[in-house]
Amino acid sequence: MKDYSDWEPIYDYDNVSPFIENPNRPWLKHWPKNTPKSIKFEPIPTHIFARLGAEKHLNNVSVYFKPKDKKYTYRELLYTADKIAYALYEIGIRKTDAVGIMTGNCPEFLFCSFGIMETGAAVVPINPLLKEGSVAHIIKDAGNIKTIFVHKSNYRTIKKVRKEVDLENVILIGTEEAKEDTITLEEFIKGKPPKPPQVEIDPYNDVAALLYTGGTTGLPKGVMLTHTNLVANALSTIFMKRDPELDRDDKSEYGKRVSLSVLPICHSFGFQVLIIMFHLASQLVIFSSFNPSEVLEAIEYYKVTNFVGVPVMFQMLVNSPDFNKRDLSSLEEANCGSAALAPELNKRWEEIVGFNVGQGFGLTETSPITHVATNWMPEIRSASIGIPIIDTDCKIVDPDTLEELPIGEVGELLIKGPQVMKGYWKRPDATVETFAGDWLKTGDLARMDDDGYFYIEGRTKDMIKYKGYKVMPKEVEEKLFEHPAVLEAGVVSAPDSNIGETIKAYITLKPEYKGKISEQDIIEWAKEKMASYKYPRQVEFVTILPRTTVGKIFRRKLRERAMKKDQ
Repeated sequence: MKDYSDWEPIYDYDNVSPFIENPNRPWLKHWPKNTPKSIKFEPIPTHIFARLGAEKHLNNVSVYFKPKDKKYTYRELLYTADKIAYALYEIGIRKTDAVGIMTGNCPEFLFCSFGIMETGAAVVPINPLLKEGSVAHIIKDAGNIKTIFVHKSNYRTIKKVRKEVDLENVILIGTEEAKEDTITLEEFIKGKPPKPPQVEIDPYNDVAALLYTGGTTGLPKGVMLTHTNLVANALSTIFMKRDPELDRDDKSEYGKRVSLSVLPICHSFGFQVLIIMFHLASQLVIFSSFNPSEVLEAIEYYKVTNFVGVPVMFQMLVNSPDFNKRDLSSLEEANCGSAALAPELNKRWEEIVGFNVGQGFGLTETSPITHVATNWMPEIRSASIGIPIIDTDCKIVDPDTLEELPIGEVGELLIKGPQVMKGYWKRPDATVETFAGDWLKTGDLARMDDDGYFYIEGRTKDMIKYKGYKVMPKEVEEKLFEHPAVLEAGVVSAPDSNIGETIKAYITLKPEYKGKISEQDIIEWAKEKMASYKYPRQVEFVTILPRTTVGKIFRRKLRERAMKKDQ
């Protein structure tokens, strides 16, 4: 097995990245001298990259699991992961295999993920919120999953799935008692030495993780992410905000950061956060569910330096009665992913915390991070997802012709970089359709301004065509948020027998306004605040908006509801 003990990236501060097609990209004019323009490195397995930093801080707390008030050091984490790797290899897990993990946020997810990768097999996170039909689809589609780690709370789902698929080994976590035809994690690794197998891995070609997309537009597809995809994405993300030279001057930030995670770590964003956290030897405070009061208390108590969430979480935080009572001064940054954060919410956050929430952007297909807000740009613009990370090029094109559009125009966002997936698992046709040469077609509509800031305007499939005008739901939603009664808003197209389609808003009201305001009141207010072709012609109050497993508004469900109402 190759020795990576002397592994070091090479930081190029002088030359434009080879992935950048046009050296005159507007964001490059702001690029500082102490941020690499490109990072080159010898291909390295993800798990070895991750533990290079961790092994320097073995006694540091790696994860604090809040629900059980349980702490683990990096020494304990690596010890357990190594035992899992040995046990998996002993039952026959090899490079061509994949191993599933179905659990919510818990330390065992970390142990199992790195143990799986040490065998050379691919990690397949399975969202614990999925029903048996979707879980069975993932296992059947993968075709090489014979072993799965399952939290005790998801056992019933897997028990039903086993009627459709053959699973040789079901390993229960979160319990000391095995169920029928299962074994607990403790039993699985009992007596096993912490000696991972010596496996030769080709980081550039071997799949480290097979992550299934959310399936909002159909059945989930498996995204093949190689070790190099994940490592390149981690390095580029880390050094967008840090100077590598700091480490050489013994001013290392390794082991000093405290991150709080309530995002599902089974999702691509949460999964990459684990890799970055592990490499930086940071402490991760994990919650299994989101409670705004508990999160605010944890930020104060654990002196959290970085919080990452999705818009609905920030909405609940700023509306919490504890928001202006807790000491949040330890926070150095807060970042929002998965969807745009409404400017009104960002403004309320800044009033209390003192800085803007940095928007970011990414896709499962890009490991997942492609854009971040960084403090060396002229400013953090709350409506922007920031700029492309190191070694990442982006352009805006006409969705039909793929011709690059002038600055300021809205078109489809295309991405190129070392973090872009190997392809869709067993879906060569879908892979070909998603690429235009080396460029990944995101399906997202975006624009870029003169400074190189990018702005997501919506999905190509979400665009509403009202009387010949193109209306983006996000723009309407952000305006609706300014109404004092609106808690949440989801805007979609709705059938109209006269003009084809119209604009409809599904709205949840703040408790104090329920019964005191009507749908027509909202429409009249919107008519005064928005352009004549943008305001919603239909408004429906709902108790809750449907959301995907990562917190995005599930627009397809809202469109289906609107279509049924029209029938």
